[in-house]
Amino acid sequence: MKTLKFLSFFFSLGALAMLAMSFTNQTSFESQALTALRPDLKVSAIATPGGLCIGKDSKVRVSITNSQMVGVKVDIPVILFVSQNGYSKSYVGKLKGGIGPNANSGQPVWFKNVEIKNNSKVTLKAVVNPDHEIFESVPNNNTKIIYARVKGNCGQASPAQAANMIVTVYKDGTWSGGQGQPISGATVTVTKNGQNYTGTSGNNGKATINSVPKGYCKIKVQKNGYQQVGPNSQPYYNGQTYNMPTYEAKVNIAMIQN
Repeated sequence: MKTLKFLSFFFSLGALAMLAMSFTNQTSFESQALTALRPDLKVSAIATPGGLCIGKDSKVRVSITNSQMVGVKVDIPVILFVSQNGYSKSYVGKLKGGIGPNANSGQPVWFKNVEIKNNSKVTLKAVVNPDHEIFESVPNNNTKIIYARVKGNCGQASPAQAANMIVTVYKDGTWSGGQGQPISGATVTVTKNGQNYTGTSGNNGKATINSVPKGYCKIKVQKNGYQQVGPNSQPYYNGQTYNMPTYEAKVNIAMIQN
């Protein structure tokens, strides 16, 4: 009789244990299901289109992704932290209208007028959903950091490409075999964007004009008793137009005696 009571008690304990395990497994499954029904927001990339410059005109693009099958229908906060040697500042932005499910290509959040203080290395740190107001399946992978360099001052124009121009001044009608009778002492003026670049022809008739910017310019050659001419000895009273390349140019200009 005691044996039967013991076996009955043992089987009762086993049944209770199995019942408890079923509740535990169900709770775990429900928890996993709820987690799977949450988005997973990430900062996939930080970009600086046009580069960073000293001043308040730099632009930074932060891309946000969501790899889960559940989207977000509200605005998503994004914070950008900018750090340099002795300087730091934060900017708050939003991904307007949220993000859809399986959005793996990246939705952009733009930060314009970002201030860069100096030319030291810049640390850019972006955080999406920083206060975890939006429940996520993986809440601790919301941050990305990159390092960038500064290209110069904002608004500073890129230096124009320039090269030397060698002008050979010779007497009209004497050119043969790649040379003509040189005219020395002629003043050569190259005008580009309102700026003049000048030189004087030597005994060999050559004048070197330094650092002429590329593009169309005007070449005018002057000397007392002479007139600059073009094809068919037609006079150029206001100089001739020339398209300056980015490499050293050689230009031959004829003159006739007045």
